[in-house]
Amino acid sequence: MTDNPDSTADYLKDRPVLTQGQARFLWFAAPLLIAACGAWIMGAVSIERLEDVTIDWRFRLRGPRKPPANIVIVELDEASRHSLKHDGRRFNAREHLAPAINNLADAGAVAIGLDILLEDAGDPAFDGPLVEAIGSTNVVLAAAHAGGMKRAAAAFLATDPKPSEGLITVEHDAGVLRRFPRRLSLDVLESDGAGGLLLEPIAHFPLVLAMYAIGESDESAQFVIEDRTARMGSYSVAPRELIDFSSTQSESDAGVLGWKTIRFEDAVRGSFDAASVDGSIVLVGEAGMLWDSHTMSLSAGPVAGVYYHANALAHILGRRRFDTRWAGGWRRAALTGTLAFVGGLMAWNPCRWWRHRRGTLLLLGNLLAGVVIFLGGWAWLTCVLFERNVLLPMIQPLIVTSIVLGFGLAAQWTISNANTRRLDRRARRIETLFAQSVSSKVLKALKERPEEIGRMQNREVSVLFCDIRDFTAHTSKMQPAEVADLLNEYFDYITQAAFDHDGFIDKFVGDEVMVVFSVPFEQADHPVRAVRTAIAIKRRLTAFNAARRARGQPALNCGIGIHSGPAAAGHIGSRQRSNYTVVGTTVNLAARIEHFTRQGEILVSDAVRRELPPEFLVRPWEEVEIRGSAGKHKLFEIKVDGEV
Repeated sequence: MTDNPDSTADYLKDRPVLTQGQARFLWFAAPLLIAACGAWIMGAVSIERLEDVTIDWRFRLRGPRKPPANIVIVELDEASRHSLKHDGRRFNAREHLAPAINNLADAGAVAIGLDILLEDAGDPAFDGPLVEAIGSTNVVLAAAHAGGMKRAAAAFLATDPKPSEGLITVEHDAGVLRRFPRRLSLDVLESDGAGGLLLEPIAHFPLVLAMYAIGESDESAQFVIEDRTARMGSYSVAPRELIDFSSTQSESDAGVLGWKTIRFEDAVRGSFDAASVDGSIVLVGEAGMLWDSHTMSLSAGPVAGVYYHANALAHILGRRRFDTRWAGGWRRAALTGTLAFVGGLMAWNPCRWWRHRRGTLLLLGNLLAGVVIFLGGWAWLTCVLFERNVLLPMIQPLIVTSIVLGFGLAAQWTISNANTRRLDRRARRIETLFAQSVSSKVLKALKERPEEIGRMQNREVSVLFCDIRDFTAHTSKMQPAEVADLLNEYFDYITQAAFDHDGFIDKFVGDEVMVVFSVPFEQADHPVRAVRTAIAIKRRLTAFNAARRARGQPALNCGIGIHSGPAAAGHIGSRQRSNYTVVGTTVNLAARIEHFTRQGEILVSDAVRRELPPEFLVRPWEEVEIRGSAGKHKLFEIKVDGEV
């Protein structure tokens, strides 16, 4: 039965959810649209905090680099505080800074940066020697801008020559130090000595120290602050520029990849290797103090703030810079859209694999491949290029590509399921129509290759008719229900013979059965299959009669006629109802031959006999005239189990 009146075999037509043209359009247009919209939306959403977290991951994955040898850190640690106390007095750093500065200067330090605020005037006994030490060497004093300007006490700024000052103020990104501050220089009011005021710029602490490292001989190499950017020839440091951290550990902790450090106690007493300081920039700072501890991109936890200044100074002196052209703006959007679009082409690919019975597993495999190739591959690429100081965006491309991949695979899964349901409906229809006509093996093949029955075909076939002899006489005194039971039992016995040889049971008409060979699938040996089926029917009929005799019922006999020739196979019927069958002269001749089987013989035409191998016992039967066919036809009898 068919639902569509336009075709008797409409249920067999291959009608996927999307046509080939629609699938191609969706494959290109959908990922392009989602990728473009996703890139635009994500460009408008602030994801910098997430992106910064990935930068920290990339720093830690890359690991530390060997810091410059001309930068030395003097750590004012707790052990030094305890060791330098006198007579139980409270530790005062100013008491010991003067000898530390003098010893470092004597060892050849180019400049000494004090990452310690000397804001208020202290004990003259300590401040006096400190003023002298500051005036006798290159010292950079700390200044800070936090709720107001904080500078060193006037006594320390009044030396001749006047010491330099540097802003030690830092800016966190969600609690992590990653970049230079927004203000690389701050203007403060200074007296001009004649009762007037001047604006005096104070640059960021590492910038001031870098000027000492460069030296005064090369004026073109000096930093100039303009447009909020510090420029030195072709090199520049921009506000909020990402710092290329070298290390956040001391040499004693990290070996060759740590900073050269000196304990403050050793600097005060001069018990350090002077050669390690000669020609170096020295930074003196607190160590282990919570108020001056910061988490940095490369650190696993808080470290002393002096390590930030050391890393920023190394960044400047090494003229390092991350290539951030693709990390923001339209370039990031273009990069994101391109990656997502290419990933979408894979996810939205209308591949016929998805219409396979295992389409869901293949889709999951495709999703996993997409995740590995596009998401994992992009994350890997950003880390590899980060090691080469190229900063690519990670979060935005991953989010948008994930959306495109997810939508693509979801769409493919939906389409695949719809196609699977369509194929299942077709398979159930085929099973409904053919389950009682073919063997399970043929039925399975038919579900996989429904095109074999989707069109009318002309081919060579063998047709077998089997009819019970004297059936009317046997059943004349039986009730209709008894006749039905008899036929059902009889057909149960003999139809298995047809299935065993992959015959197609075309129809049952009363006590007659019609079996066709070489449909729905072509069989080169169809005459042999037909004859073997006839012999098997006779043998099964023997077992059937034995059961009947045991019940006191009379035996039955059947006649079988077989003919081979051309026929048309396909769906025949009206728009409301149709069946798959074969029609043609070959069918009519086979039915006529069966009518000659008066004693229950197996009669075959000469066309069948010519195809039989010698193993069959064949004898000439008679020449007969068949109504509707001109001339005489030679018929042959097939003997079964030693019949004579």
